[in-house]
Amino acid sequence: MASQGHYGAGGGTKQGIYVCTPEGKFLTSINSLSGKAVADTLERGLFKWKNEFSGSVASPASTPTPSHRWEWSYPERGLVLKQTARYLSDSQQPLLDRDHRFNFDFVWFNPNEALSFIPLQPEIGMKFDLPKTLLDRFACFHLIETAHGESGIFHRNEVNGKLEGKVIAVQPGSLKIEITGDCRSLSKRKEYRGLPPAKQINIEIHGSFNFNSLNQRFSEFELVAKGRIFNSLDPIDKNTASRSIGWYFTLANPNTPSERLFPTHLHAYGAGWIKQPPLPLYDLGSKRPN
Repeated sequence: MASQGHYGAGGGTKQGIYVCTPEGKFLTSINSLSGKAVADTLERGLFKWKNEFSGSVASPASTPTPSHRWEWSYPERGLVLKQTARYLSDSQQPLLDRDHRFNFDFVWFNPNEALSFIPLQPEIGMKFDLPKTLLDRFACFHLIETAHGESGIFHRNEVNGKLEGKVIAVQPGSLKIEITGDCRSLSKRKEYRGLPPAKQINIEIHGSFNFNSLNQRFSEFELVAKGRIFNSLDPIDKNTASRSIGWYFTLANPNTPSERLFPTHLHAYGAGWIKQPPLPLYDLGSKRPN
């Protein structure tokens, strides 16, 4: 049905507003930010339905249950973070009116992944390297240029850096850990699934969390990352065009339905605990992330 709409047949996005009969016969469609244009499209579809498909009757769905939803993989006893991304003003790149935008996403870690934030025998002052898999989860799929909308991801072999933990406090049943780190993401690819990633981003990371060792849950988690985006593969110097971007992560509320939404690039996590759809996602010729 959607292939008869404004984007036509073939692969790629089909996003927009579609009007069809209950049987799925296409009437009209549009992809627009204009409320009037959308309203006009709905009116046009209604007119066509009344005049060409007046005998159309809704047929019951074969099943009310979808074959797949990414939310079915929600890590109930893991770590779920809410992410906010926005551009930052600085002396090199003052923000224009169109740059005062921000975007949300979520980061998922299953229980085993979440526990890898915790050292085996924590002592006050102890420093330790966090597994690179944790840095990759952030850098590949979340520390990307999404303040304006969508962005391609980085592959694991395009990310270099590390996360370090330091035990700040140890009390009966709880501990507090500080996180610092940095990474550089560099991609020569034109796109991933139709979306180009930034050429290179230099990022510094700071944060901390409180962990309850009795119930094995995080009671607080706060992480801030600041990056500089360079839309060039050239070596970085003072003449290379760039801009600043920031990301903020904090605990999501599991009791709020809108904060149980799946991460935008969950399909690319490559984790075995994530339930995949019964039919493979279409491929735009890009390889699976390394």
